[in-house]
Amino acid sequence: MRVSGSLSDRAEGTASSARTPAGSRERSPYIDALRALAIVRVYLLHTLWLTWLPLAFPAMPVMFALAGYLTAVSLDRGAPLRVVGSRLRRLLPPLWALAVVAVPLMVLVGWRPSLLDVTWWVAPLRNPPSSEWGGPFSLGLWYIRAYLWLVLLSPLLWWAFRRWPVGALLGLPALAVLLTSPLVDLPVNPVTDVVWSVAAYGSCWLIGYARHTGLLDRVPLRWYVLGVGVLALGAMMWLADRGEDDQLGGLVWGWAVVLLLMRARPRLGWLAQVPWLARLIRMINARAVTIYVWHLPVLYAAGALLTVAGLYAGKAAILGVGTVLLVAVVLALGWVEDLAARRRPSLLPPS
Repeated sequence: MRVSGSLSDRAEGTASSARTPAGSRERSPYIDALRALAIVRVYLLHTLWLTWLPLAFPAMPVMFALAGYLTAVSLDRGAPLRVVGSRLRRLLPPLWALAVVAVPLMVLVGWRPSLLDVTWWVAPLRNPPSSEWGGPFSLGLWYIRAYLWLVLLSPLLWWAFRRWPVGALLGLPALAVLLTSPLVDLPVNPVTDVVWSVAAYGSCWLIGYARHTGLLDRVPLRWYVLGVGVLALGAMMWLADRGEDDQLGGLVWGWAVVLLLMRARPRLGWLAQVPWLARLIRMINARAVTIYVWHLPVLYAAGALLTVAGLYAGKAAILGVGTVLLVAVVLALGWVEDLAARRRPSLLPPS
């Protein structure tokens, strides 16, 4: 199915209705609220370790879908290389700020990295390595690596999606299911990590593309809800049989939730009546990468501090101390994201 630029024209016509325009130049409160909720969910999972949280809200698929949507908005406006450069400029500096702290600390504790090891902290085309002591610094950075690859591939994915939207939208999920299924004995190495994450989370990225172009809106609502329901039910049945940690079941459940959330376009006008919440959402979005790359080392540090102080390092205590430490780190280093976004650096992001 080949679709030319007319798809964008038709989508714009659909989006110009009472709903929030898919290609609007203004940031959608709904998109920002979803991203903030996803960041908070990731933080709570790694603090409280509630196994039902990924099912209640699959944050990582949602984050990749939102990133895909915002990238599509940018690609529809500007040159691909400029869009890629802008995304990399926003993504990498907060990682480098982490590296400036993490790498010297790990070296002081005995780590002896090679030049290539350090290179992955500068350009994380594979997971940045760490010492055993410094594991918390790198444990969550697979997300940065996957995001980086999808940003680099985004012009190619956009080109393919504009020409074969349905084929592209179905192709990556089919590849991800194949790679995750028992039919393929996928070895664990940096290359297969990249291939699998591009297929699995690139599927969510393309759903974000489909939201922007209006492709999702072209499916009649009753059939759309039925399809998402079948997908979700299949995922739940698979998880019930294989266990809640099953990778394939969790992935399909994530797709179902993302498809549902990316079709919705609530205005969230009530947020204007809750200024503190609207302000918090804006702050989390403006510091999202800093919060993500620092939350795991901060939580491990909180547990260590409580233990050294002779206090019980329970989940609630780690949540409290970790939140205080994370706020301190974000205040100290969040300005890096201001520079990356070409804003005047400030202690708190602008309202």
